[in-house]
Amino acid sequence: MKTETQNAGLDYEVGRTLLKPRGTNLIFIHQAYGPNTYAKVKEAIEQDNLKPATMAETASLAHAAFNSDDNHSKEIRKIMKERGLWAFTGTLYTPKLGYVQDNPETREGMPYMDESDLVKKLEAGDSSVRTFNYCFKTGEMSPGELAKNEYVQALAGDEGAEKLAGRHESQPYLWGFKSVSKPETRVSALFSNWNFGTWLYVYGDGYGRGNNRYGCALGVQVSPQAPPEK
Repeated sequence: MKTETQNAGLDYEVGRTLLKPRGTNLIFIHQAYGPNTYAKVKEAIEQDNLKPATMAETASLAHAAFNSDDNHSKEIRKIMKERGLWAFTGTLYTPKLGYVQDNPETREGMPYMDESDLVKKLEAGDSSVRTFNYCFKTGEMSPGELAKNEYVQALAGDEGAEKLAGRHESQPYLWGFKSVSKPETRVSALFSNWNFGTWLYVYGDGYGRGNNRYGCALGVQVSPQAPPEK
């Protein structure tokens, strides 16, 4: 038996809750993994045959949670406030250019992103890899500025950036490196601080391991592959 709650944008299924952000084909399984490090949360999600959510997918989940008032949305907002949601889109900062990659390989607890491999993927038209320049703004900004921010658009896509900007009077905040002297790989995450007037922190310079670096995430249900045509 399955019922739908249209005003909350969620599908409920007996024995398991499926969270579906409105206007998307995404289905999140209602089970928060963590709090733990980036790598441990990613591993736990994959062990359950789910997909770690990219920043674009996590942006859809956060946007839905802040535009609904059901118990599941409240839970997601609480996670963002108390622990943060890991987003499995990594960033490689190099002295000349920045790269982002959805669901990169993990080594020693962090995303492993090799510039030469990323360039090859870009040349092959791999949409999981994008680039950005260092002219983007960081810190507090207006929702409109966040939506047009080159780094945020690289992290989450144009639609994801719009969803992160939302329709809020409070100012969002972006963390990221404006320059580096040597290559630096970092994880990304979403946090909320709505008790203090900032509904959203977008972290693009996070270090996903070590003390007090524990976050959570929800896994994405992987659509079954269609059988090959005969």
